[in-house]
Amino acid sequence: MKKKIKSPLLIIPFVMCIAIVVYTILNVVFSPYWDSVYAPTGYLSLTSMRYAESADKVYTNNQACEDIDYLLKYLERVHPKYIDGLSDDITALSIQKKESFGDEVTAYEIWRACAEILHSVGDAQSFTVPSFPCEYLVDYINKTSSGYSVVSVNGKPISELLAENSNLYSYETTTWAENCLLASLQTKQGFKFLKLDTDEITIVYDYFGDIEKVVYTADDFYDYDNTYNMVGGDNKEQYYCEYNTDYNFGVIVFNACDFDSDYREFIYNFFKEVNEQEISNVIIDLRNVTSGNSQTAEELILYLDRENMTTPGGVMRLGPYMMKWDRETQKITHYDDMLYSGNVYVVTSGLTFGTGTMFAEMIQDNGFGKVIGESCANLPAGYGEVVVFQTPNSVLSFQISSKEFYRIDENKKNLPVIPDYPCTADQVEGYIDMFVEN
Repeated sequence: MKKKIKSPLLIIPFVMCIAIVVYTILNVVFSPYWDSVYAPTGYLSLTSMRYAESADKVYTNNQACEDIDYLLKYLERVHPKYIDGLSDDITALSIQKKESFGDEVTAYEIWRACAEILHSVGDAQSFTVPSFPCEYLVDYINKTSSGYSVVSVNGKPISELLAENSNLYSYETTTWAENCLLASLQTKQGFKFLKLDTDEITIVYDYFGDIEKVVYTADDFYDYDNTYNMVGGDNKEQYYCEYNTDYNFGVIVFNACDFDSDYREFIYNFFKEVNEQEISNVIIDLRNVTSGNSQTAEELILYLDRENMTTPGGVMRLGPYMMKWDRETQKITHYDDMLYSGNVYVVTSGLTFGTGTMFAEMIQDNGFGKVIGESCANLPAGYGEVVVFQTPNSVLSFQISSKEFYRIDENKKNLPVIPDYPCTADQVEGYIDMFVEN
């Protein structure tokens, strides 16, 4: 009797099914991105971004409590700080917030409760924002982006307003807390988040010593499309460069740190021009960088005439486990035909955050260059690599850090990136001329 041979065509589907099951289980148990609204390549999530219909919707007590519990579930599942469970202060605060809810709960009450809980984490990267439509105060956006600073709102100084509402923001420096507060004043919904009247708003501005008082009403707020048109859209380039042969420097201005083939070509062309013109001072302007990809810094470093580079260490939360990687000193694989051996200066401000902070840290802590300006807005030794979720009822978007980073220079682990040459962000241009070598 002949022995039957199993067809490979039957084995292949079986193996594929096993692989799919294993892949799904690994994602459900270990992946921080499971159930998130965005999963990077290689991770799995069956959830997609949703948007709330209105800020005026009212929720039941059960729905509000369910949203709080949902946030706590993923805070405990994803954040490295809570690998052993939520802390007593987070648990107590959550209970207090749920007990404060009435039979009917507004979206703003849920938003404030979630914001306070995430504030208590002590992580500037973990915070919540609404997904309902917002109306923008166009004149405020134009003024603050043109150099106006806000002195007071409805007769209350910004410092006092911040002191009353600091528990609604996630921050590691008071500068970032103030930035978050000022961002809230862009929208009618932000005013309501702060429990401020929107029928009549008086804002006092300071423009380099000139004081201006402006009174707004509810009619001065516009929806996103109208605002976008009125402020001229987002015309900021992600990055651009300039050269000044008279003062012997080339500058790269970053508004975002996105890494792709266009960026690699941009950096190549920049250093090609720097070398051809024999420029000996390179300035990296990170004053407006709040997010992005750390590979932008690593790519730029490949052009510097330095032998080794040390990268930050850290841990990543993978469900019930922590994956650790150590600080690593590695030989730099240069682009030898474009090697740059001159001076490097990094410009920072109180807005420099996230990837901008890490960029400045990599240059300063490795001894590749000096930092000019203001201390960065978050700590290099902190949390990051955020994962975004949404509450089931009020559809609040909230992000949770999945990694903890260790600073390159361990002796500075509790410090922000402190400039070697401190000055205010708007004094940088004049300050540079004092020390760049001609």
